Amino acid sequence: MRSLSEVGGLVVFDFDNTLVHSRIDFAGIRADLLDLRSALGLPDADLDALRRLSIGQIIDAGEAQDVRYGPEAWRIVLDYESAGMLAATIEPGAGESLGALRAVGCRLAVLTNNARPATLAALDTFNLRAMFDLVLTRDEVPMKPDPTGIVQARAELASDGGRAVMVGDSWLDGAAARAAGVPFVAFRPRADSIEERGVPCWTVVERLEELPALLAGPWPSAPEGLAD
Repeated sequence: MRSLSEVGGLVVFDFDNTLVHSRIDFAGIRADLLDLRSALGLPDADLDALRRLSIGQIIDAGEAQDVRYGPEAWRIVLDYESAGMLAATIEPGAGESLGALRAVGCRLAVLTNNARPATLAALDTFNLRAMFDLVLTRDEVPMKPDPTGIVQARAELASDGGRAVMVGDSWLDGAAARAAGVPFVAFRPRADSIEERGVPCWTVVERLEELPALLAGPWPSAPEGLAD
């Protein structure tokens, strides 16, 4: 095991329900997005299957059927995000844990499906923005489970081939990590969502304060790989 003074590596963090809790009503978003399909007269679809998709995937599916769907759908999402951010709280130990990781040489990135203005506002509210070397939102990269954000973070912050890991609470984070070929640390996930979707997980942590000691040990080289 490396000492805590020489951990290094890239840690990519999910944002909502990992670093902060924005109180975004995701169930409400999905319900309104499905209602929008009816309002625009889109063809019938398997609503249960749509509910299992990410919000970005629901919007992509609607927009593929009617170009009017996308702009109105994103307006709905932004309204919910703005309301959720007003009641945001910080995850206990977030600032201390990020500081500890930076102190042992880790590069840090945020990768979120939220919009950039809301993300930066919340990071500033809780004095977290300065902790990160890179902030990637849906305004810069495709939404998770697309792995592009992780790939870009690695290219910018670990271009020498250094190790990287994704930390998040959702199957979207795990699926993006798998597609990018990096291990996934699940932070207080809904076990059913992770297991039902067959998302590979290195380990589960219940507190962010667990991360420095965890990352001081061996990292898997890939989601299904052996420890390095």
